[in-house]
Amino acid sequence: MKKSILSLLALALALSTTAQPYDVTFTGLLDEMSDPSSHAKWPVNEYVCRQSSSYSRESVTPATAAEDSRFRPESGRDWGKGWFANYDFDNYIREETINGQTEYVMHEDNGPGVILGFWTAYGGYCDGEGGDYIFYIDGAEEPAIKMQNKELVGGTGLVGYPFSYVAPAKSDNLTWLGHNLVLPIPYGKSCKITFRPYNPAMTARTHGHYYQIIYRSYKPGVSVESFDETMMKKYSKQIYACGMKLIGDKSLQTDAVSKAGGSTLAPGAKKTITLKGEKCISSLSVQLGASDISAALTGTILKIRFDGEQTVECPVGNFYGIGSRQLSNCTFYVRTSPDGMMTAYWVMPFAKKAEVTLENRSAADVELKVFQTTSRPCVWEPDRSMHFYAWYNETRNLDGSYKYDYNYVTISGKGRYVADGLTVFTYYPEDSDHDWWGEGDEKIFVDGEDFPSHFGTGTEDYYRYAYCRPQPFSFPSISQPIGDGNKDPGLSVNNRYRLLDDIPFEKSFAFFMEIWHPFYDTMDYAPATFWYAFPGCKFCNTTTQREQGR
Repeated sequence: MKKSILSLLALALALSTTAQPYDVTFTGLLDEMSDPSSHAKWPVNEYVCRQSSSYSRESVTPATAAEDSRFRPESGRDWGKGWFANYDFDNYIREETINGQTEYVMHEDNGPGVILGFWTAYGGYCDGEGGDYIFYIDGAEEPAIKMQNKELVGGTGLVGYPFSYVAPAKSDNLTWLGHNLVLPIPYGKSCKITFRPYNPAMTARTHGHYYQIIYRSYKPGVSVESFDETMMKKYSKQIYACGMKLIGDKSLQTDAVSKAGGSTLAPGAKKTITLKGEKCISSLSVQLGASDISAALTGTILKIRFDGEQTVECPVGNFYGIGSRQLSNCTFYVRTSPDGMMTAYWVMPFAKKAEVTLENRSAADVELKVFQTTSRPCVWEPDRSMHFYAWYNETRNLDGSYKYDYNYVTISGKGRYVADGLTVFTYYPEDSDHDWWGEGDEKIFVDGEDFPSHFGTGTEDYYRYAYCRPQPFSFPSISQPIGDGNKDPGLSVNNRYRLLDDIPFEKSFAFFMEIWHPFYDTMDYAPATFWYAFPGCKFCNTTTQREQGR
């Protein structure tokens, strides 16, 4: 009897200490997605982030960029050449015949991973005829997901808002929309995604089909709970809770408040909030007043030092994703309003000390109506905890007379890339019909890659809308507070905040965006970039005046 009791106790102890059946679960991904502190530490289950897309397969090597940048067609539209080729649609990994029907393979990954985001645009023909997106998970012959393209991505066939939506939500052309799905779809062994058109007479070059699929590949040995059709019902409460966190109230009433507002900064003056101890900043709020609010937003610089190292330097308008206008920007990480109130919810840990400074570099006084942080105790783990970084570039009168890759940022160190915003001002004559500055693709190189693991299909596609739509929009992970400069002279601001699709890097990270204006016009071009990294990270922008054609 005594042995039986001891055996039962031993079994109970073994069961209580046994690890969970999966290292990565569907509900764990939802928790990570809706936790603003999730990026601030190096991941326990390490992964790489990559992208499958319909980019032009003519783009093979950056070594041809100098020659390809000067290509001009003798007549007709400029579709580019080589490294800058712009046929970024209807390109697939291969064609397969399954059960007598043609399917076009869009994505394939062998090993444990997660589909993090699915963006697509149809251009008209594919939208009218339609087809199915099909997910084959872990080598199964039967699909885990098979659904009409518009219903799955951007519709409500699998899940609704805020996980599935179109951008902009309203448009003067209902075909030219960016369709988005950001619900995580995990797999333990493999994932293949195909497109099967309803009309079998369609060929690979008649779909008008653009797509980008971003995904994680975990390191071997990480066990992942694979998606199946039962999960949506089984975890409906968790999905709903995650969605509410993404769009809900972000008041941090229990965190300590530090204020330095209620004063005026003369030109050249500074105001600093100093925090000491092992803590993390949980929110940072600013509201400015000035006779020229545009000059104040671009001329008031946010600078932050963590543990003696300056990691942030950015104009407040660009830090909060609104450029030079007081606008609404309602996302998961940043929220602003037309009255000028701006709050960021980036979690920023530090071991000993943080110094948050506003510096007035404009030519006139700036009133600090609000300048405050909230903070809370936070354990600093030297092998996992990282500082928050933000960097800003601006090029006035950017030469668009030929194509090249503009360097958003180049980073040396170890960290996680989490967001960026692009402010553009276009000057071309209103009657010139010289619209749309953003034909260029993003090209992201991680840890010294020869070819980018993220190669896009257009600047507006990277920011998850489509066809240079000018309508404003805000969703948890993307926003366009203003798009006046997309079709006419004026200002445009695009933002992308990465919820699960952050990009870890072990040694280096380099982000380039093609300058690709089909009418070769000039513009003011200003990207801001955001990431976490271990102390000692080095960064710069390598675009030079020579590369800008001057």
